[in-house]
Amino acid sequence: MLTVSSKVLSLSAEAAVLVSGGRIVYANARAEKLLGGECVGKPLSSVFSPEICQSQAGVFTADTVVAGQRCNVRTAKLDDLQAFFLSPIEIAPILVNDAFLFSVRSSLMNLRLSAGLSQSRSEQYGDKELGSYLRSLQRDAFRITRLLDNASVVRGLAASDLAVSMGPLDLAKLCREIVDSASLLRPDISFKLYGEEGLCLFADRVLVEQMVYNLISNCLVHAKGLGCVSLSLVPTPTHMILSVSDDGCGISEDVMGHVFERYRAGFSLDEMSGGAGLGLSVVRGIARIHDGTLMLESRPGRGTSARVSLARKLPAAALHAPEAEGRREESLLVGLSDCLPPECFDGKFLD
Repeated sequence: MLTVSSKVLSLSAEAAVLVSGGRIVYANARAEKLLGGECVGKPLSSVFSPEICQSQAGVFTADTVVAGQRCNVRTAKLDDLQAFFLSPIEIAPILVNDAFLFSVRSSLMNLRLSAGLSQSRSEQYGDKELGSYLRSLQRDAFRITRLLDNASVVRGLAASDLAVSMGPLDLAKLCREIVDSASLLRPDISFKLYGEEGLCLFADRVLVEQMVYNLISNCLVHAKGLGCVSLSLVPTPTHMILSVSDDGCGISEDVMGHVFERYRAGFSLDEMSGGAGLGLSVVRGIARIHDGTLMLESRPGRGTSARVSLARKLPAAALHAPEAEGRREESLLVGLSDCLPPECFDGKFLD
């Protein structure tokens, strides 16, 4: 079986290795160039991070550092062997600039203000039909705001000038607030949080909050048939592991290799309604900023789990420092705007 598998992988355009018993037993030419000619025979732990090595999933996709280079890593099972495919990530060109983003945000602010005033007037005169139109307009305005937030992060990452403000953050408290609020707006979905209280790290609260919303939104938008979204927090000596899982339809193996690509959404009406395809790219970038990785595991028909590791890096002085204030409550409406009904964008929620 090893001979047949190695012949197949030798033809792969990607760097590829075969692993058996926790050791590399074959590497094609591209893999030897990336990992070094002596990689065959080495333990898997000498190449990949603990999150990769300790994964119990037979098939997954991850963004991590391999041999000093950022790579997309995906796996496949070949009988008693496991194949790893490694694709170095290239820096993409900047698609939007700050002037463009500022101009769109200014116009969007005026649009939201006008819609809000019109909503008050429709309530005053009891015009329910107009009110429903305005709620839909507000929802689209929040969706555009979310898209701009994600595009800003992508632009900042590409230009290496993303503004980052690190401070003490109680991740367990932040996740609890998000889960409680999401449960109110989507009572049809069961939201659960597992993990002990008071799990702190040194991080950018705004970016981490945006990351969590993107992960939850991905579940609600793409996991057809789901009934539950669960968040779990597991601390390690160096990192905090956040997992966001659903019990939906899962992701097929042929799609798993492309989930981290930006603007991957297609052009059918069903695909376009799911967003611009920036969510996981943003999550991956925010994980990188915090010296972490993103791993995606999925089983068709059984659900998907996104696991993000974030370096704790909590200075002793920060243990007693006040936690930075979060954004306004409307960040919930922005972060989950792709998967909330129009009724959530009524005046009572916007206030």
